[in-house]
Amino acid sequence: MLENINQIIKNRRSIYPREFNGNPVSDEVIQVLLENANNAPNHKSNYPWRFVVITKEYVPQWIQKAIEITNASEPNVSEQKISKLTNIASQIGACIAIVWDKVEVNKHEIEDVCAIACAVQNMYLSLSQFEHVGGYWSTGLGTYNPSMSEFLKLTPQQQLLGFFVLGQVDHKRTEGVKKNVNQFVRYFNE
Repeated sequence: MLENINQIIKNRRSIYPREFNGNPVSDEVIQVLLENANNAPNHKSNYPWRFVVITKEYVPQWIQKAIEITNASEPNVSEQKISKLTNIASQIGACIAIVWDKVEVNKHEIEDVCAIACAVQNMYLSLSQFEHVGGYWSTGLGTYNPSMSEFLKLTPQQQLLGFFVLGQVDHKRTEGVKKNVNQFVRYFNE
């Protein structure tokens, strides 16, 4: 049964690896997410996004790279943090690296970043049609470290903006606490 768009938006939630059951996310689901991301609005149709898909079989290598980066950049990193990263490798079903391609010069770079955020929101909303697949946008896991960009074989004009981490879930949360919109709105009047 299709929900109306308002309900889909209200029920959108970030679902984290601790909630994943470890099963892989199918290529078909990933393809739907990518196609819907590609339909996001973007300035002058420049499509500033690029995506690198990390399937279940390569998740351990990616997480190992994130652990190496964490160890190198945080001299006093706790064993608990490293253990947490090690454990999530078996829970993640796939991952989509979110990349900003800066090939086309845009004097308003913020427009490209906003377009990419819209693409990610399209992926989030697309997950509503899959009862047992959840995900979230992580800006951790070595996102801003040059060696992660190297690991992903990004070009010099590409910038990693995070990872859309995906997993199968037995039960997907839809409940959440949101603040009232009126506290963030004012109407202009002279």
